[in-house]
Amino acid sequence: MGACESFLYGKEPETVNGANGQITKGMRVQTQYTIAEGGDGRWYMGKVTRLYGNNRCRIYYDDGDTWTGNAMEVYSMQGPPPSASAGAPGMPPVGGVPMGMPMGAPVVQAMVVSQPVKLPPIPSPTPADSNENTCPVCQVNKMDMVLQCGHRLCGNCTKDIVEKRNGQCPVCRVQITQVIRSYN
Repeated sequence: MGACESFLYGKEPETVNGANGQITKGMRVQTQYTIAEGGDGRWYMGKVTRLYGNNRCRIYYDDGDTWTGNAMEVYSMQGPPPSASAGAPGMPPVGGVPMGMPMGAPVVQAMVVSQPVKLPPIPSPTPADSNENTCPVCQVNKMDMVLQCGHRLCGNCTKDIVEKRNGQCPVCRVQITQVIRSYN
């Protein structure tokens, strides 16, 4: 039996039919984890690791998850972007672009923030002791701020990211929508 064959699934095809064109092994793709299926409505990107003869494929996502399913639910990053019908009704725009609008760039995970993030009072920076975890950005100060995604940063780095940079968590790249002061 060859490397691309298996007893259960048969010979691996060279392509399968995706939502916006042909999908091949190793291709960068994206799928939406819809609200209807219990997800968060966001788009997730990954790489196709296996194709199956029944127009199915397996994806290894950038966040480490895997999925095997119908290739018609998979959008190639090289093909045309998903249309408005791909989004769940009432969902915010995907990738910062309203649903149905033409997009030149691939869809990325994003959350649109309609109002500026309100920062709590920022304490003076305090260097971490040798046995304490340090801020993942500056790697010096104690982490005294918590983002809605659960990641922690020091106040100075949080303020800089929210006010001067892209406003995304530097660890998981989720748009920052809430910052809470931590006292321990």
